[in-house]
Amino acid sequence: MNVKILGYWGGYPTAGGATAGYLVTTAEGQILLDCGSGVMSRFSYETRVEQLSGVILSHLHHDHMADMGILQYAAAGAIRNGRMPHRLALYAPAEPADKLSSLYETHTDIHVIDPEKKVHMAGAEIEFVPVEHTIPCYAVKITYRGKVLVYSGDTSYCDALIQLAKDADIFLCEATICKGSVHTTGAGHMDAIQAGMIAGQANVKKLILVHLPGDGNLELMRQEASQAFGGPVDLPEPSRLYLV
Repeated sequence: MNVKILGYWGGYPTAGGATAGYLVTTAEGQILLDCGSGVMSRFSYETRVEQLSGVILSHLHHDHMADMGILQYAAAGAIRNGRMPHRLALYAPAEPADKLSSLYETHTDIHVIDPEKKVHMAGAEIEFVPVEHTIPCYAVKITYRGKVLVYSGDTSYCDALIQLAKDADIFLCEATICKGSVHTTGAGHMDAIQAGMIAGQANVKKLILVHLPGDGNLELMRQEASQAFGGPVDLPEPSRLYLV
């Protein structure tokens, strides 16, 4: 299993960047975790919509779903032209209901996330755990051939995330709050120290900070997370292929 980071900015991207989007590839398919603003411009370099086994939206805020309609346009075209023999599978929270209803299209099969049920996609087992955000949001754990990738979604510090990330090979963890930044009010988010604390308590092998503030001191955030984690911390590199 590997992951390509298509976008990692929180709220809104810097020039030429993209908000949340992570392309996970196994030997049996591909999964897109979140589809924020600018993600489709990166997605097109890496794959095609017909290669997707499905899409997972951690929650229904625009920086995690803004390009979903564009991806659906691509799916409609692929189906119409015979490249895609199946409808686009989309997993998302039930609320806010008006945001979910906007995603219903004839070329999309929507599945409401149930944290009590595991999902199998691209040969992987997928688990969802509710986390602490301003609207319903799920952290996601993907297990494939004994390897584990965990994505925090957007959340404040919570014990449920520590349990989900236990011994993960790669932990994509949000770190939105930074001293001196005016990017966010901070509600439903963490700073780099908290991300590092969760990674350390969960004993993860690699921590990558995501959902970063465009006006943040990213190197300072990396150092703070590393000190709290007790190990090296990566800032996301969109051109890099992360092997899980």
